[in-house]
Amino acid sequence: MKTKLFVATVVVTAFVAVGAMAAMMPPFGSSGDVSYAKSLWQKMEAKGLNSTPANLYVGGPPHGKVREVLEGTIDGKRVIVKRNYRGKDITVSKVVADRVKYLKSVTIMQKREGFDPEDGDWYWVKYAPDGTVMKNKKGMSLAGKVAKGKPVGCIACHAAAPGGDFVFNHNKSANAAIVFVK
Repeated sequence: MKTKLFVATVVVTAFVAVGAMAAMMPPFGSSGDVSYAKSLWQKMEAKGLNSTPANLYVGGPPHGKVREVLEGTIDGKRVIVKRNYRGKDITVSKVVADRVKYLKSVTIMQKREGFDPEDGDWYWVKYAPDGTVMKNKKGMSLAGKVAKGKPVGCIACHAAAPGGDFVFNHNKSANAAIVFVK
């Protein structure tokens, strides 16, 4: 009888501990999120989403002052790629002259059915120009449900996009039209 009670206590304690640990884990930056991000980068490279030039335009924070947006599909899933350029006194003409020098990050949204239904099923990742997954100030990898439940960050900002799809319209008059890569 004591053995059964002891085993039951150990099992219940283990379930509670696992549940508590899961509740403490952030909704992004897990090893699975980072692994998926690495695979996604390789597929973007193969498809040309990291090398196809697009329309440069002036934007604002949190992305670069100059940016470009491409869209395509990877594994049948919609993916939006935003290249973010920054630098001292940056202009579109400076970026045209040397995209590599001014590219500071590449941010991605990929539609993944069932990934995060309450937030449009988007997977988010922020890469350094070399494809390394970037980290926030707390050292958390920026991949997955980035900043889910926070008042600022990918999800909070894009939730304000018109149409409820987390995608901002792109202003063609500002040369901000998306380039589609097939």
